[in-house]
Amino acid sequence: MIQRLFVKTVLKISRSMLAAAAIVAAAGCWKAVVLPPRVTYTEIQPSGSAAKPPTCDIKVLRHEPLTEYRKVGIVEAEGSVYASEEDVLPAVKRKACESGADAIVILTSKSQTTENLVGYYVDAVAIVYGKNPNIPVGQHISH
Repeated sequence: MIQRLFVKTVLKISRSMLAAAAIVAAAGCWKAVVLPPRVTYTEIQPSGSAAKPPTCDIKVLRHEPLTEYRKVGIVEAEGSVYASEEDVLPAVKRKACESGADAIVILTSKSQTTENLVGYYVDAVAIVYGKNPNIPVGQHISH
């Protein structure tokens, strides 16, 4: 009788420990909450284009284009420590769409730790293709 009671108690404790271990293992698989990225836009010059919807299909370039273009703004975004480029880039694209830009050129895209930032950082330039007819000829501003 005492042996039976001992075995039941051990089985009960084992099941409880197994359930607790399963909960801890499942919790470890969940991704930590990622805060939305902070995005800033600094205008270099007016784009001359109307704002586009935030969901516009803006091109993402990794190098400056070979065609003529103008740099119209700087877009910087900071994501949380758990963020990746795929988490931060949509916010950068939305901000560039609002500026009327045709594309963005990614200058920096990396996870970093500095005095001011621990997380994912994207630095991009918003561009508009073509020349601005309101800027006098003489100084080449596309590069």
